[in-house]
Order: sequence, then structure tokens, then C-alpha cells
Amino acid sequence: MKKNKIFAFLIVTLLLLLTACGSNKIPNATNWELADFEHINQDNEPFGLSDLKGNITVATLIFTNCSTVCSPMTANMAKLQAMAAEQQLPVQFLSFSVDPERDDPDTLKEFAERFDADFNNWNFITGYSQKYIEEFGQKNFKTWVVKPKNDPHAEVIHGTSFYLIDQNGIIVKSYDGIDVPYEEILDHIQILTNE
Repeated sequence: MKKNKIFAFLIVTLLLLLTACGSNKIPNATNWELADFEHINQDNEPFGLSDLKGNITVATLIFTNCSTVCSPMTANMAKLQAMAAEQQLPVQFLSFSVDPERDDPDTLKEFAERFDADFNNWNFITGYSQKYIEEFGQKNFKTWVVKPKNDPHAEVIHGTSFYLIDQNGIIVKSYDGIDVPYEEILDHIQILTNE
């Protein structure tokens, strides 16, 4: 009888410990694996998946010629960067251009500087074809990236999410990049930092 009580106590304790460990996990995680890539950043330097590994990253897809959502999204990312710096969170930021034929490194750098982007931990990526980023966006971020073919002045259509990528290159969560849940993202960065 005594052995049964001890055994039951051990089982309950183990279950409580497992529950406590699970409470620090990010809810509704996507867990999409980010494919290997290597392109160039705003300084015309190589930047790829190997530069993300070991780091927590917040990524998005934008383009400099955008007349609607990209400037607000980049301003929101800049605000998130400043908030993370205030909390001394170890996170980097990444913006993929969805209009790489127009967005060369100099154009991206000039665009980023309008938002006071800190290039110490924020890279703006280009150096690939339009077809590539359309497929990359769909396969990795599960979002559409479409440049209308018949109108040379038409803007790229794309999603407006921010994506949290863990230290292993796994996209663990997506968030609204327009109406940004800043505190939730910062909390989730903290969870990844403590893992």
C-alpha cells in the first residue's frame, strides 16, 4: 500500500513538472522549417541561413517602391527593434525584398535609413530573382508574393506578417505586421531566449 502511494506521488509530481515545462512554450506554434538560403544584404555582403542559426530572428517581406503597407510595416519593425533593445533581448531582424529587380543593396539601405534601422542586427536582403522570392515566400512563410505580369507599374502583392524564427531556423510563429502585438512578440522572444 505504501509503495502504491509513493508511486502515485511520483507520477503526480512528474506530471506537474511536465506541465510546468510546457507552460513556457509558445502557443499555437507553426514550426515551419526555413529553407537554406544565401543572398546579399544592404551592404552588398553575403547573408544566409547560417547567419540566422544560433540567433532568434524576426523576419518580414517588404519592398521599397511600395505605396501602401511596407513603410508602416518597416516603421513597426523599427519600433519592435527599439523595444527589444530596451529590454536587452538577443534578437536580430530580417527584411526580404519581394521586388529584388528594383531593390538593389543601395536602394534597400536608403529605404531602411528612413526608419532609423540599426544595421547592427537588422539585414535587408536581395540578390535573387522575382520567381525565386515568390516560391520562397510560399514554401517557407506560407504567404503569397505575386508581381503582376501585364502591368510594369503594378506593385508586388504580398503578405503583411512578421515571423519569429528560433535559434534552429524554425519559423515558430507569425504575427500581424500592421497591427503589431508588440508585447506578445517580446514575450515569445523571451521564451525562446530561456529555452
